[in-house]
Amino acid sequence: MIDIKTQLSREIGKIVNLAVSAMDFAAPPNVNLGDLAFPCFNLAKELKTNPNEVANNIAEKLSSSKIVSSCKAAGPYVNIIVKDEALINLLSENILANEQFGVGQDKKTKLMVEFAHPNTLKSFHIGHLRNIVTGESIARILQNDGYEVVRANYQGDVGLHIPKALWGIKQLWGEYESIKKASVEKRVAFLGKAYAFGSQNFEKDEAVKTQVYELNEKIYKLSPDIEELYQETRTWSLEYFDHIYARVDTKFDRLYFESETFKRGKEIVEKFIKKGIFEKSEGAIIFPGEKFGLHNRVFISSKGAPMYEAKDIALAEMQFKEFNPKKIIHVVGKEQTEYFKVIFEALSQVFPKLKGREFHLAYGWVSLKHGKMSSRTGQVVLGEWLLDEVEKQVQEIMKDSDIKKKDATISAVSLAAVKYALLKVGVKIDLAFDINESVSLSGDSGPYLLYINARINSILAKASGKIVGRKLGIDTIHSSEKKIIMSLSNFAEATEKAADELDPSVIARYLFNLAQDFNTFYAECPVLQAEEKIKIWRLQIITAVRDVMNSGLNLLGIPVVEKM
Repeated sequence: MIDIKTQLSREIGKIVNLAVSAMDFAAPPNVNLGDLAFPCFNLAKELKTNPNEVANNIAEKLSSSKIVSSCKAAGPYVNIIVKDEALINLLSENILANEQFGVGQDKKTKLMVEFAHPNTLKSFHIGHLRNIVTGESIARILQNDGYEVVRANYQGDVGLHIPKALWGIKQLWGEYESIKKASVEKRVAFLGKAYAFGSQNFEKDEAVKTQVYELNEKIYKLSPDIEELYQETRTWSLEYFDHIYARVDTKFDRLYFESETFKRGKEIVEKFIKKGIFEKSEGAIIFPGEKFGLHNRVFISSKGAPMYEAKDIALAEMQFKEFNPKKIIHVVGKEQTEYFKVIFEALSQVFPKLKGREFHLAYGWVSLKHGKMSSRTGQVVLGEWLLDEVEKQVQEIMKDSDIKKKDATISAVSLAAVKYALLKVGVKIDLAFDINESVSLSGDSGPYLLYINARINSILAKASGKIVGRKLGIDTIHSSEKKIIMSLSNFAEATEKAADELDPSVIARYLFNLAQDFNTFYAECPVLQAEEKIKIWRLQIITAVRDVMNSGLNLLGIPVVEKM
């Protein structure tokens, strides 16, 4: 059975002889006006007529639909009341009976989502945390929409940040020797300290700057006097990153490193300078972005070192050669927007077949209400610190709980708090993370959604007998039942929209609204106290709410809990 909006859009399409999208429907401003409202502005524009006339025509002919109870034109809108029978069938035949409800058809298309991007020997801050949480959710949403998804992670293990950190370690050698056998968390904290120390001295001391550049050359050549320190500290960082990936429940099909790309990047740029794509400028090699309305960027420095730009060209070649995705989605901060415009143009000039196959998904800043963090100065809010602080808050809230598997539940609720807080805001919008708000059990939060889920499980546990699949002979339904079934029917549309817009906040908003509709329904429609036929019917409704909630939370990368 197709969903109601899709069926109505097809019927309206036949009336006007035009394609109509199920996403064109909206909720009327007043529930008394109807269950759905259909605006006629776009159709009127295509038909070159008045939208009020289009609305009147649709309302007159749609009234005879088998799933429409009544249909009236209100200016340029068509307000539609759906038959109770159609909603009853929708719940039983489409939502409850269909394990693939909300899942898109196989698109036979491969996409790569590249995210996380931590640099070795630098801190993993809450900006990285937003990146990884967003990237994982995008990957899940696209998989759900029918795409084959490759998860990739490009990590900086060469570049100027490495010699800055190693210079800092050499100045803090005694501390380095004493920390070698400490926990990975302590070792990585020391690396962050050494990097900040090296960066600060690099900025203010020319002698230090010279020493750092010398170290940088040795790293690229893997000189014997620096290789052991470089490899050991790199391993510390990667071990820590694996710990973070496991903690936030993400994984990767391919880990790329800058150390894999710098040689090939230099080769490509030097090859295509002969073809006029790159140019020499003051001893460096640049891409003349000005020719394309962009800005010029250095791809190989005057010292002959490949820059990030050259490495990204080699990375693209490698990614398309290994996986051949239709498109690569780079989840990277919005400050890199102009950078990617130049990189994509340079890439299309070097490899014309790749034009239009790279996309920058820019996400906003995240802070704790004190501005942008900087690992260069050491003033950073670490990603794991935030996870730990939220977990402490959840532990305090749940200290009197006597549920089984309490520690695992606390971890799940804490992860839900962090992930939901990072995802409920539009991906491009800056956010200030509020710890207290994130753990609230009564507001727009991850724990609140888990609580709704656990509450439904508790109700179902108290019920007995077979619930799903029973034919009950229900003819009419309560207005709150109708509203929540309509909300459930919107799940497929929300998942498709989230995939189209690459924005998990679409799912987050949907789930919060569904939770609120459930609370209204539960307040107005007693479940276990109702007479048997109505009780089973309402148990079916809340089962559907739980199942859809579980599916939506999974798309956000949030684990569900049975009890709270």
